[in-house]
Amino acid sequence: MTRITTDLFMWPYQYSFRASVEVLARGVLEELGAPGFANALLVGVRAPGSDNRNAVCVEPEKERWPLDLFAGLPESVESTVAGHKLQNMFYGDEASMRDKPEWIRQDSVGVAVALALAPFDVANDVTSFCGGVRRVDDFYVATVVQIPNATLARFPALPPFPNSDENQSYGYRGLIQAAMSAVLKEATTHLTTPEPGRDSYGAMRSRKEIVQIAANGFLATPVLSIGHRYVESDIFAFLNLVASMVYEGAKGVGRLVFIDQENPSIDFLIRFREPVPFTEPRWIRKVLQMAAPEVDIITDGRHAYGLGKLQGFHDENTQDAFTVAFLDQHYWELKCGQSILLRCRMGIPELFKEFTDQQTFKDSYHRMFPDSSDDDVARILELVQFQISLPHGSMVVVSDDAQREAIRLAKQGTLIVPTPLSKVLLGRISGIDGTVLVDPYGICYAFGIILDGEANDECTPARGSRYNSGVRYVRSRLNKRLAIVVSEDRTVDVVPKLRPLASRSVIEKSISDFESASRKNYLRPRNWLDEHRFYFNNEQCIRLNNAVDRLDALPYRDSSIYISTKRFSPHPDMDDGYLVA
Repeated sequence: MTRITTDLFMWPYQYSFRASVEVLARGVLEELGAPGFANALLVGVRAPGSDNRNAVCVEPEKERWPLDLFAGLPESVESTVAGHKLQNMFYGDEASMRDKPEWIRQDSVGVAVALALAPFDVANDVTSFCGGVRRVDDFYVATVVQIPNATLARFPALPPFPNSDENQSYGYRGLIQAAMSAVLKEATTHLTTPEPGRDSYGAMRSRKEIVQIAANGFLATPVLSIGHRYVESDIFAFLNLVASMVYEGAKGVGRLVFIDQENPSIDFLIRFREPVPFTEPRWIRKVLQMAAPEVDIITDGRHAYGLGKLQGFHDENTQDAFTVAFLDQHYWELKCGQSILLRCRMGIPELFKEFTDQQTFKDSYHRMFPDSSDDDVARILELVQFQISLPHGSMVVVSDDAQREAIRLAKQGTLIVPTPLSKVLLGRISGIDGTVLVDPYGICYAFGIILDGEANDECTPARGSRYNSGVRYVRSRLNKRLAIVVSEDRTVDVVPKLRPLASRSVIEKSISDFESASRKNYLRPRNWLDEHRFYFNNEQCIRLNNAVDRLDALPYRDSSIYISTKRFSPHPDMDDGYLVA
């Protein structure tokens, strides 16, 4: 076995530990429905009294994070230790006083590492999440996960709490923030084990478990924001339980408003003489049956106090009111004002996102229908947004031969005189079983159309008949077709999948980096390439597969994790229209 050495050595399994954290962070993001772009690094600061030759170590070394980035880090740690707020704290028990210096140093290393990374974050448009610090051999080690700001910007999150007190917790700003905190808490716990990283497989919780932990942590945010106190309860599990219940055969559809019962914004319809405790989920479900679209259950996260609603003058920016809307059995969402912060289906939490990035939709639409104007695209996009807002599932198909298809499928739907599709018309005809058929310019030719087409690899039993019908129809014809599918559970799909433009130069650099990579630094280009498989032509796929074969054949290093790569093949829908300089 070939042994690969490192100059910035902290402990034998630092590489595998860091790689495990990175894989977990990326998997958690994907589980939530976000792009799995995340990088992990370790920063170690030499412990006092150690004679190790390195004052600071970075894992991985010689990659994105140069050692110069942490110049002056030991001095920053000592300065933070000297001025730490716990220096003047006196505990009533001997054990806490004994542990206080260690707590101060651990926290000071974390603060100093975050300060050192701040310029890097700005320069690279990322956000660093720093976990707890623990001592491993000669070093105090901080685990850091970095996420592109573009990922954070795609999903609704709370702004900083207004008039916040630094000594008061107001919860997490978003589900991604809660998820990264859960990942880093898991990593910090693993750092306290003997030889962290040695038994990486199965040592940490799965990404599904981390997502559940994150969702429960995030659900403490409404209670902390409105009452400034922590509630020791599993609100996430409670909401899932209420969402699962039926009352005399009826599904629970209604809303809870998390708010202080004395908030002047509440207009109570009725108050309960005795508040209904959250320890009685069946009782809460019975109360939910009384709620109507204009009346909500008023709660502070511990008790339900009555039925009422928020008055129109309430300012959502105060973050003192959160809404949980039960949309269907096993389906609910958390909102603050108009921002949907979390959705949960069948007990599985996910981020809320628009059906697609608008610029990506416009680019893809012009590629599919090059004769369409900007006004055509804007009109279609406005109709799609309206379609999504409708209370029922529906499908709209845009086809460059819509008129001919309407005639061909006349026996399977209702033809109309060609009419510009408006919101009013879409609202009337989309509730009929079948599909609304329009051309690229927004002219409607038929509705209630039952589509045909053969099954293909993109059909899936995990989705309903509406989605699979759209996939079969779009994929079975040579003409350009675009299906916008809104399922009954409010899932939105665009078929074929809309993809953003990609840079030729970035693709070439990533392929070259992968071709020259070693087992030590292959992960970054490999992960990028794995996430952008759609964009490679046949020649590039051959180069990539040769690089995969070369890496697979390399000898393993001690205690290393090597993730093999699925072979590359060109995508049938890829063409040069997806590429820019």
